[in-house]
Amino acid sequence: MVRVIQPKHFLVPIALFLLALFFVYVYYSAIKSKENIYSIIENNMIAEYHELFDNFNNYLIKKQNIHSKNDLFLLFKDKQNRDATEEFLSLSSKNIKYLYILQKDTKGRFRFLLDASKTDKAHFYQKFDVENKAYEEIYKTKKPQIIHQAHIDSLYLTYLYPLVVDGKIVGIANIDIDTSFKKEIAKLITPYELLFQAIVVFIVLIVVLIIFQFFYYYKSRHKLFSDPLTKLFNRHYLKEIVEYLNLNNYAIAMLDLDKFKTINDVYGHDAGDYVLKESAKIFKNSIRDSDIMIRYGGEEFLLLIYTRHKKASNSIEVCERIRTNIEDFDFIYNDQTIDVTVSIGLNLSPVESKTIDNAIKVADQKLYIAKQNGRNMIVTTLSHQEESKLILEKKGVDFVKHAIFDNRVLCFYQPIYDPKTSQIVKYEALVRIKEKDGKIVSPFFFMPNIEHTNIHYKITKLILSMVLDKFENEKLGVSINLNYSDFINKDILKLIEERLTQNKELASRVTFEILESDEIENIELLQTKVQKLHTLGCKISIDDFGSGYSNFKTVLDMEADYLKIDGSLVKNIATSQKDCKVVKNIINFAKDANMKTIAEFVHSKEVYDKLLQLDVDYMQGFFVAEPQPDLQTKALFDNV
Repeated sequence: MVRVIQPKHFLVPIALFLLALFFVYVYYSAIKSKENIYSIIENNMIAEYHELFDNFNNYLIKKQNIHSKNDLFLLFKDKQNRDATEEFLSLSSKNIKYLYILQKDTKGRFRFLLDASKTDKAHFYQKFDVENKAYEEIYKTKKPQIIHQAHIDSLYLTYLYPLVVDGKIVGIANIDIDTSFKKEIAKLITPYELLFQAIVVFIVLIVVLIIFQFFYYYKSRHKLFSDPLTKLFNRHYLKEIVEYLNLNNYAIAMLDLDKFKTINDVYGHDAGDYVLKESAKIFKNSIRDSDIMIRYGGEEFLLLIYTRHKKASNSIEVCERIRTNIEDFDFIYNDQTIDVTVSIGLNLSPVESKTIDNAIKVADQKLYIAKQNGRNMIVTTLSHQEESKLILEKKGVDFVKHAIFDNRVLCFYQPIYDPKTSQIVKYEALVRIKEKDGKIVSPFFFMPNIEHTNIHYKITKLILSMVLDKFENEKLGVSINLNYSDFINKDILKLIEERLTQNKELASRVTFEILESDEIENIELLQTKVQKLHTLGCKISIDDFGSGYSNFKTVLDMEADYLKIDGSLVKNIATSQKDCKVVKNIINFAKDANMKTIAEFVHSKEVYDKLLQLDVDYMQGFFVAEPQPDLQTKALFDNV
């Protein structure tokens, strides 16, 4: 499976982390080296003192003829001998704070025989309090003892040397070494140590910061690639991984939850969100770790099925497992059971399509056929008849969907002209789609194919936002086309209310046109929605009036502001007496109902002149001005 974070992305933080470990190791080694220096110096000093006392011990035996404790006691009882020996020992030692000879009395208490210390000298045979076990241990082992004075600030260590005569300890030489040598070494090393510590701390902080930023960055990227509702991957993720995908290793399926709009309309959008989230869980539990599920848009999902070294039947099994699991699951929302099924179009050989976009398009075409043929099924192949049907309807859902995603939906504006004032009074917003080759496609070729689909509502909301943004700072008005299903769609009305409630001036310049030919299922509901728009300050126009069996009562009940006369009547008004009479009656009806009339399809001077005679209020058509992406300020009346 292709993942958001590739292994190579970890190289930089890993390298920095290893660098930080290296510096920590070097710092630790430097500390150990300092301790080793102390140890070497300590060993050298101890060796020096050991040699001193070896010589002193020999001196006592050979020169002073010492053979017992009593002999040693008598030797140092003599103050002259004691002073001479103390002077000799003090001159022979370095870095010594205290140096003295001890001896046990008959009761096992330690007594001073001499004290060669330069300060705080003890008296002869003064009691010496012993706390460390090393003083007793030396009598057992008859070997020198070292006491490290960790809790005495002024002392570094104490060295105990046994004075042995004829195999018996007659006394103990005690040396307390001060910390001056350690301080001297530390004084030399500390500036470099502090500098190195600062460097290590700085590098470690930089590494920690970089690693933190690294994981924060990729956490953000993961969030960018996740759909917030379903927690599946989104289309941004597909763009991210497309260069790593090998189409030889995948089958591609497009999945669509059947009649999802009905679920939203009947049970509400919260129920729709519940269905999407539960369906996503079922999808994830139905696929393998090597497969990739992406929320492609709305209720539509894209599945990349890993097929390397596997048969095509495995892909069908995965899709069938998904279809069955969705169908068998009990979707229960607010104690109501919602029936949910899924249609799937499966492209078993995406590599034949050359690119991922084309491969998805093939799967989408098969999904379209699955929906057309009854839903809740998997389509893997197309008949010749189905392929022909797709060619005829190629500018349908898929065409519009990709146009929205690629930002190729445009709005053209056709002026509506007042012949009495010779002024453009407003514009009608007309949707267009720009193909990838630059060709502009009229709604005639795609709008009928997306009726009652989620894509229809998406493009309607998109056009609403585009038009309201454009006219927010304009002075003239604009007409926007909505059909019956748009008027009763909660999301669309919510968008209108959010934009116009706080901007009454803009609302006063907006007219919503509803097709008279639309099949209106609930006239009372429509009247309620129209009244809401009137409350906001908007105007209502009945579009294409006269194109079918016109319901005059419905028009009156809706209290429309404008009546737009259908172009099929207007275009022949100069040559057809019948059409002329119908248009005249519509204009008279509108005047009696206090509505303004707009004649569309004004394509010639003859039609224009005839409409002037019939006293139509406004005109629209190619003779007046053609639709353009920019707002035109003048009509084409140089020709009138």
